[in-house]
Amino acid sequence: MKQDETMLRFSLAAKGTILLAELSRGGYSRVRVKALDHAYRPDKKVTPFGIFLPDYGSLFIYFTTSTVTSDFMVDCLSDCWQHLKAQFPKVTSLVVHQDNGPECHSRRSQFMKRMVQLADETQCSVHLAYYPP
Repeated sequence: MKQDETMLRFSLAAKGTILLAELSRGGYSRVRVKALDHAYRPDKKVTPFGIFLPDYGSLFIYFTTSTVTSDFMVDCLSDCWQHLKAQFPKVTSLVVHQDNGPECHSRRSQFMKRMVQLADETQCSVHLAYYPP
């Protein structure tokens, strides 16, 4: 339930890596394919990263083919805010809910450096809120 129009809440979460290959659809295909060996090597790996706005039920999904890093997370948050800022002209504070993962922990200097840069770029105060373990 949205109460303060000067604050916008985000919830960040990375999910498990997805292997992409011939069998990435569970072995089902719309075209007839010769059977593949189950011991396959994936062509690619992608990791989904979601940014959820709990007050509005909006979800933004990003994908990376490398590991989820603090730089990737802040880049996604910055991109999301660039798309949303016109809809929320009164917002002056961004509240970021997240887990205590290694890439976004408040003791991680790279993550904190990038969050300070985000605050400077957006001219919004950024509040970090961590979910309990």
